[in-house]
Order: sequence, then structure tokens, then C-alpha cells
Amino acid sequence: MASDYTQILRNLIFKIAYQTGISKPFQSMLVRNKNLMILVFHRISDDIEQMGFPMPIESFRLLMEQLAKTFRIIDINDIREIPDSPGPPFMILTFDDGYKDFTENAVPILLDLGIPATQSVCPLLVDKGIPPWTQVLEVCLYCIEADLGIVPSLQYKYLKLPNGSDFEISKPVDRKMFMELCDQLYFVDDETRRKWLDDLVKTLEVNFDRFSMMTWDDVRSCIQHGFSIASHSYSHRNLARVKEPELLETEISLSRQRILKETGIAPSVFSFPNGLYNDNLLKIVEKSGYSIALLCDEKPANISMINNSDGLLCLPRIGNLRTSWKEEVFRSSGFHYQFKRITKYGSGRKHGEYALRG
Repeated sequence: MASDYTQILRNLIFKIAYQTGISKPFQSMLVRNKNLMILVFHRISDDIEQMGFPMPIESFRLLMEQLAKTFRIIDINDIREIPDSPGPPFMILTFDDGYKDFTENAVPILLDLGIPATQSVCPLLVDKGIPPWTQVLEVCLYCIEADLGIVPSLQYKYLKLPNGSDFEISKPVDRKMFMELCDQLYFVDDETRRKWLDDLVKTLEVNFDRFSMMTWDDVRSCIQHGFSIASHSYSHRNLARVKEPELLETEISLSRQRILKETGIAPSVFSFPNGLYNDNLLKIVEKSGYSIALLCDEKPANISMINNSDGLLCLPRIGNLRTSWKEEVFRSSGFHYQFKRITKYGSGRKHGEYALRG
């Protein structure tokens, strides 16, 4: 209940802030600093999820209408051709995972407003029609919350993890608990985690109808309508934990080849699952033929650095996580980034370059 009140208060604050127009100075700051905002979305849906925060369809439309008025939104493949001319700040829109609701809910709005975007897909998830493991885990937690105490895999409100430890399941299931569980599962071997999740799905008799994935026909339709397609790895593994060269070849290079086979276009962009990467992975991405690597780091990209780069572009992105479009206007304008920067470095210390999350 407290979290509900907090969200109501948060929405009210950003509603008042939006009406005052105080997001405009932050947009001017982007222009002055030659910064480019790259946003990443996942689901655009009216489904109610406590952990995933899908953006409601109408909120997405209102956000897109506002961003189209205040930003120059370009396709990511045009990022090296940004004109040095006065005007609003530049922006790029990206989507990860390849959910069906992108084609059903986001595409019509983007086409109506003439906004370009890039969708990152995992060939294996397209083939099997299943969501990423984090989404699978989220659905399982909902089922556990509903059946707490009677599910055979649960003992005294604890879930047995792959390493044998017990994880306490509380009511209500919330995002904090979800993230804590994800943190423990991120670094579990992918095959071990997949088997553990498969067993949990069977035990709970989970239905994934609400989480339909794009088909290859959907992917090809997006390309025909002018949208770009990127690789999000072959199967959405935690690549930073993969040591086998053959498996990395599959996840990075083969995923590009598979998208080329299905669409006739080899993607130039690779989006790291969960933003987890290292220097070795960046080398493989570049060697595989990609020219852009998308990361997960809550900061703008710098146009001057992009123009001065001859190799693989490693670009940070701003995650849009709230359902309130008015707050997302501020996040998209750099407000949250600047606020965190001030609170982190505001004690008389010099502001330094943020290191990309590794």
C-alpha cells in the first residue's frame, strides 16, 4: 500500500513539473553539451505487471507526441551523419526483446507520427515464441504469489534455487524482491538456470499467452515499414559469463547471420542482453561485422565522441521504466541523469566522465 501512495505522489510531482515546462532547460543542456539521448523500451501494453512496468499504450502515444515536438528523432543507422546545425536535441528510439506488442501497439503509433525506431530480437526466442528468462521468472513469481503454501516446489515460503540455497518469497511480490532474485540467478550457468526455470514452469503450469513474441513475418514487416532490426544475441544469455568460443560465436555472430537469412539484411547493431559485457565481447561484436554496440547505462551519448570514433560505437541508453508519460518526458530530457550526477558528485568534487557499466 505504501508503494502505491509513493507512486501516486511521484506521478503528481511530475505532473506539476511538466505543467511548469521545466524540462526545457534540460533539453537546452543536451544541445549545449552536444549530447544525444538514446532510449530503450521493452513492452508497450496495458497489461498490469508489478515488476516489468510495461508502458500503457496511451501513455506511449502521448510520450511519442511530446518527444516528436521537442527532439529530432533519427534512425540509429544515421548516427554518424548527424548534421551540425542549430535546432532541438537529437534522439534515437530502441526496443529490446522483440515482444509482439511492439508490432501490435507501438508500430501503429510510430508510423502515424513518422518516428523511426530499432527493435532488437533474439533469433531463438523468435523461433520458439518464448520470452527472455527474466520475463519467465516474473510470470512464475506471480503464480507463486497466488499459490503460496501449496506449490510442491515451495517449502515454508522459500524457493529452492539452483545452488541449493533458499530464497524467501514474500507477499506481495514486488520489484525489489524480483531484482534480488534476478541478481542471484544472473550468474548461474545458463543451462542450469534454463533447466531450473523449465522445471518451475512445469510445476506451476505457467501460461505465457500474454507474452507473445514477434514472428519472423513480424520482423520482416517491420523492415518493410522502415524500422531497423538489431541483434539481441541468439538466445538472451548472460554473455559476460560465457567462456566457450563456440557458444560466443553462436550468440553474437550466428545471430547476425540468422537475421540476415530471415530478412535479407545483416544488422549493424548489437544490443547486449541485460547490458552485461566486457572488452573481449566488444572485440567479438566488432569482428562479427557489427558497427554499433548498445549498452545499458543511464547517461546520454556524446555526439562529438561519436564523430571522432572510427571503430565500434559503444552507446549508452536511457531505460524508460515508468508508466507515467510525464515523468518519461523528464527522463528523456536528461533530468534523472543530471539529478543523479548532482547527488553523486555534488559534495565539492569535480565531475568526471562516467564509466560505462561493465
